[in-house]
Amino acid sequence: MSTTLSAVAYRHIQRQLLRARLRSGAKISEHSLARELGISRTPVREAIRRLESEGMLRQVASSGTFVAEPDRAQLVEAYEVRMALEAFAVRRAALHMLPRQIHELQQLCDEMRAAITAFRNAGTGLMEGAPLRRYLLADLAFHLLLLRAAGNRHALKIYSDVHIRSAIFGYRSHQRDLHHLAHVWLQHARVARAVRLRHAEAAQRLLEKHMQSSLDAALAAFDARRPDERVSPPPADLAKAMEAMIADVAQGGAAPKRTR
Repeated sequence: MSTTLSAVAYRHIQRQLLRARLRSGAKISEHSLARELGISRTPVREAIRRLESEGMLRQVASSGTFVAEPDRAQLVEAYEVRMALEAFAVRRAALHMLPRQIHELQQLCDEMRAAITAFRNAGTGLMEGAPLRRYLLADLAFHLLLLRAAGNRHALKIYSDVHIRSAIFGYRSHQRDLHHLAHVWLQHARVARAVRLRHAEAAQRLLEKHMQSSLDAALAAFDARRPDERVSPPPADLAKAMEAMIADVAQGGAAPKRTR
């Protein structure tokens, strides 16, 4: 029972981190978390220990446990793991993807493009609101669909954990202006085309190029951030939708669907 409750506590804390309800530097209270969940402090303590080992929380002697500060090395490591998993996945997807999945992949590219068009027409400097939600969910669904098509459940589970960690430590660091968005869409469109043509090596090369470009953009934004700058939390509905999509696919649920 303790193991099950520990998993519940782990997911709860992870969710609070993902939605920026627990911010960098915030002190973690075992008592408060146990009260929120209606459980004893033992499974909460186990969950905190696990999150410490993953680098999301840190223990300070004589002071307690705190949410870890954004860490450049962890951001790089998360992207490196994602790149390895997705390079494997896209090669297999290019060879084994069903026609309906290839069609779905293209639909997700079209969804990203439609979100960019809506953003451009709004005339704002950085994407936000409904276009941002639509764009990010289509982007995530694109990557998850490739992983689903590869047919490796273990890879999906690893990816879901790493993506959440990436989100906590730097996902919201991107500056999504029109130039950045158009470039990212084009990279996705090229990957989709290579998959459609069953060009496995080209699909892998293009995917790796996209992931490296994404890492470079995240690091540039991370390095430009002021030491005292606070990261704005994502819209609650966006964080919740992304979390549900990742969890559903990691548990073997339905393939990602188009997002509106």
